[in-house]
Amino acid sequence: MSGRDMDYVDFCYVPQHQEAMHARLGNWGRWVCVRPHGWFTHPMFRHFRASKQWEASPYIGTPVNTLDAAVLEKAVYALPEKHREAIRWWYVCRRDPVGMARILGVSKQGLADLVNAGRTMLKNRLQK
Repeated sequence: MSGRDMDYVDFCYVPQHQEAMHARLGNWGRWVCVRPHGWFTHPMFRHFRASKQWEASPYIGTPVNTLDAAVLEKAVYALPEKHREAIRWWYVCRRDPVGMARILGVSKQGLADLVNAGRTMLKNRLQK
């Protein structure tokens, strides 16, 4: 195995005990995410599709739970800085993991560990 293969980190892996928090954070990420294409279109026509497009692909998205997303936004904001930035990277930006790891001053595995620890912190803080 080469050194390059040993650096591999599976950023898609979510431990089973964190799946519920992962789903809530996914909802929060959709709520937080700003999509530039929507700003150039009148709200009435933002999701317009011709009737033939609906017949070809009748996609109906999952609605965002805005109340839970607002609760999570407050909780994410209260996380320690590195954990907060790692969670925001994972669920909102989701770009270059090497660049984000460099910004946070950790390895790729360290970035994955920050995300996992951040999920655990959120789960513990939001338990009812």
